[in-house]
Amino acid sequence: MNRLKVWHGLVVLGIVATVAAISTLRTTIEMHPLAANLNPGWQIFRPPHDVEALVEQGELMWAGGRDGVFALARDTGALVEVSLPEPPFTYVQALLVDDAGALWVGHFNGLARYHEGVWQTYTVIDGLPDNRVNALLQDQQSRLWVGTWGGAAVFEGNAWHTLTTDDGLLVDMVNVLLQDEDGGLWFGSYVAPHGGISYWRDGVWQYFTTADGLAHNNITALVQDASGAVWAGTGLYNRGGACRFEQNGVSWELTQVLMQSDGLAGAKVRSIFQDRDGVLWFGSEYDGVVRFDGINWHVFTTNHGLASPEIKVLVQDEAGALWLGTLDGITRISREALAAMSSVTP
Repeated sequence: MNRLKVWHGLVVLGIVATVAAISTLRTTIEMHPLAANLNPGWQIFRPPHDVEALVEQGELMWAGGRDGVFALARDTGALVEVSLPEPPFTYVQALLVDDAGALWVGHFNGLARYHEGVWQTYTVIDGLPDNRVNALLQDQQSRLWVGTWGGAAVFEGNAWHTLTTDDGLLVDMVNVLLQDEDGGLWFGSYVAPHGGISYWRDGVWQYFTTADGLAHNNITALVQDASGAVWAGTGLYNRGGACRFEQNGVSWELTQVLMQSDGLAGAKVRSIFQDRDGVLWFGSEYDGVVRFDGINWHVFTTNHGLASPEIKVLVQDEAGALWLGTLDGITRISREALAAMSSVTP
């Protein structure tokens, strides 16, 4: 790998707010227009509305999106009032809880860290390559990686080290990040017709674009499944698909591309998630989400209880419930409802 640019003199901009005690819990369960026909165990929460990121922290589920960051009680979906920095966050694209229990918030004006009642903010002044943060990752060495519009950056104790096209990235815009089980780093972009996937391991780069078989050069999601395969979500509007990679020695091969004709809910794959039962979920931009258990495909739409047909993010909480962040609210599917799906075929 080429050199990493080193930024010295990390400046913490200071404590800007503390989280207030939980003073009120407002019920935020909004009944769906077809509530009488919803599957048992399905709930819709609004606000928040636009939800780009979800992360669990103890009894809270944090949600981020266009209108900032929200904290919800994990067991009830009630909105928990917290004190946040001024000016408020906007366009929160990424959330992460690190090994130390700190919450990281990536938004369009920088990166914020909350721990033990203290908020700290990091921007280009401190060494980020760009204030518009898209993705967050804690690697196997507990280092924090940040994907931005101007490249990636890793925080190593007292300085940010940046990674750009000068160091081997296909493009500077890093939309999604993944570290695979062998330590390789995946960087996905979202600036088609350029971009695609840049993969780095042990000083060697490998690249994937439409010229190599990708369904689209806009990369929306990167997930490694239980078998060790890596899935990439791709697309724009009515184009795209899900791409599966398998390892061949130290390199990777694109072995499968799934399209809407294969069973996906829609052409563009907006999100990918594998639940604890090994079931793969592929969220679309316009057509809901599909559940794939390895044999059967089952598409769910707003008629089943999705808050919106655009599924931006999926996570499973400690209790086993599946949370789906959408363009207009959150749908939560209980563990019992998920278990019942295993006996249902399309």
